[in-house]
Amino acid sequence: MTSPLISIILPCYNSATFLRETLDSLSAQTLGDFECIAIDDGSTDHTLAVLQAHAVRDPRFHLVSRENRGLIATLNEGIAMARAPWLARMDADDLAEPQRLQIQLDVLTQTGADVCGTWVQFFGERSGVWQTPLDDAAIKLQLLFNVAFAHPSVMARTEILRQVPYDATATHAEDYALWCALAARGARFVNVAQPLLLYRCHAGQITQTRREALRQTAQRIRADYAPSLLPEHLQTRAGLFAEYAEPGRTLTAAEFATYADMLLAIHTAHPGGVSVLGLAWLEGWQRTEASARTLSVAARLKAVLPVPEGYAALYRKQWFKHRLGRGLLGVLRRLTGRT
Repeated sequence: MTSPLISIILPCYNSATFLRETLDSLSAQTLGDFECIAIDDGSTDHTLAVLQAHAVRDPRFHLVSRENRGLIATLNEGIAMARAPWLARMDADDLAEPQRLQIQLDVLTQTGADVCGTWVQFFGERSGVWQTPLDDAAIKLQLLFNVAFAHPSVMARTEILRQVPYDATATHAEDYALWCALAARGARFVNVAQPLLLYRCHAGQITQTRREALRQTAQRIRADYAPSLLPEHLQTRAGLFAEYAEPGRTLTAAEFATYADMLLAIHTAHPGGVSVLGLAWLEGWQRTEASARTLSVAARLKAVLPVPEGYAALYRKQWFKHRLGRGLLGVLRRLTGRT
């Protein structure tokens, strides 16, 4: 039997509601030389019936159905089964643009990269485009702060995913752990500046309990990854950097100043990631308690790491927040009826 060019891994768990649309979007790909390994991970709804009906119409879909083992085990099982040199991820409630596979394969071939993601168009209960960093250097810098790929948009070499499988201890942050592990192994990354995946946003995707578990796991991954990019004099402060970079962490004015020094030092060591670091300090300023003492720090950062395109309004909002300070800001909010 001739091996396909691409293996699509499609984990499914109680996915019947949206699954038909997802399967149709894969069957409609302009690059048709693929297999789709769809694993029903112990669903209790009609997921298996939907998969079986589609497989009758499209024999490129190969089905596995067994007891529930969780997402990480399911992904690693699919990777082990893949027959193609390239492996593409897909979630059971998202949609792929018809040219997705072809464009990603072309980019991987042209750049020699090992992993390729795409920008993402949100739909459903959220709108907008998630614009991930594009080149290898910027993507690896982004990993200091958070994920740099939309997980279900990724295509990668099957071989490297077998060498570095998903980490069973990284529950709810398995993709973040994988990208950091691959970066440590020298993998080359790229993202396509085009939304080739439609990411469906709906209630119940991540519960509050899972969100806290994800936060804790991501913090551990961030602290482990940080030394790979921090300059030498910050190596002993990797844990502190990871703490300040955590998206849910509120910073004091003094902590923001320390964080700013760290970001400027990273820029000196890695000058190619201006846009990533520009957004990182602005996001950190947003998490900082209102204080006029931060204005001079922000001005120093802005001179070296300009505010990225599209974020001028957020910068102005933070400037007024910190210029007013906590007391006046509270009065203004009460007068305008805002919380």
